[in-house]
Amino acid sequence: MSEKNVRRRDRQIVRVLWLLRALGEGSQVSVTELARRFGTRRETIYRDLRTLEDLGYPIQGDENGRFSRPRLLEGQRALKPELRLTSDECSALVSMIRHPGAMIPLRKHLAAAAAKLEAMQPLPAAETVRREKVFGSSQVGLKRPSDDQVMESLVEAILTNRRCQITYRSPKTGKEKFYEYDPYRLRSVAGGIYCVGRVPEIGGLTTLATERILSLKLTATVFDLEPDLDLGRYEREAFGVTLDDPMTVIVRVRANQAAYVSEREWHPTQKIRPLPDGGIELTFCAGGSFEIERWILGWGDAMEVVAPESLRESLRLKCQAMSKIYKPSKRVPVAASL
Repeated sequence: MSEKNVRRRDRQIVRVLWLLRALGEGSQVSVTELARRFGTRRETIYRDLRTLEDLGYPIQGDENGRFSRPRLLEGQRALKPELRLTSDECSALVSMIRHPGAMIPLRKHLAAAAAKLEAMQPLPAAETVRREKVFGSSQVGLKRPSDDQVMESLVEAILTNRRCQITYRSPKTGKEKFYEYDPYRLRSVAGGIYCVGRVPEIGGLTTLATERILSLKLTATVFDLEPDLDLGRYEREAFGVTLDDPMTVIVRVRANQAAYVSEREWHPTQKIRPLPDGGIELTFCAGGSFEIERWILGWGDAMEVVAPESLRESLRLKCQAMSKIYKPSKRVPVAASL
């Protein structure tokens, strides 16, 4: 289902739940006023009322039998359900609050919880819809969402320490691999969800991108976490996904980019020292050379590595290779087609 259709469905759920609650409380609001409050058409409200009737809630109209001022039949108001959040919906809300940058594995439950919360409001969703226009977001660089069924099984496996049999698509070859996997923890990094765990045949920690898991089956085997395993190291030491031995990185940032670098936290260990020319010196201790190099290269010539020397040399070689790629060419550029 597309994102647009999901939002349309969720708004219908909100309308139907709010209508049921309002009618159960004896509301005499007119269809025209309901349509105005929800920012929709009268025909949509009539369709929602028919949905309620199909669910077993008989609707009564005015004295002429019309639904201009709908209400539940007398004696039927006790049918009005109490809106409660399920355990999955509560978990999704708590996860979103504690990890606001994560694409929550239980996102469908989050959508259901949001619909119920909107329906609990004293006013219908028109105000919520209006407030949604205040915020916008960019989807550039976000990974495609992981399969819902895979993510739910993965969450269950982590909670119960169950070994999994997974089919995984290799990012380098595109081929599918099948092996057993002990999942330990999910991590949200740069718009993606990753799982830290162990492949029993290999040993050591293995991090998988969840969107590359094509299938997952829970087995009856229960695994034990190593007593000295410290998963908190990822948050303390990793610069991104990869957990390597941490190194002290010192970079100098040019003055015209210093403000942009200073206003973000790139790593929990970072320290910033202002320089006389208006630039800054940023120091942090983290592992993951590939991800650190990619981040530095993203700032172009506004950032210079001071230490360690190994990182500086690696970037120098990459810049040499890039200069060959972008070497001026005498070839006539291809004209753009109209």
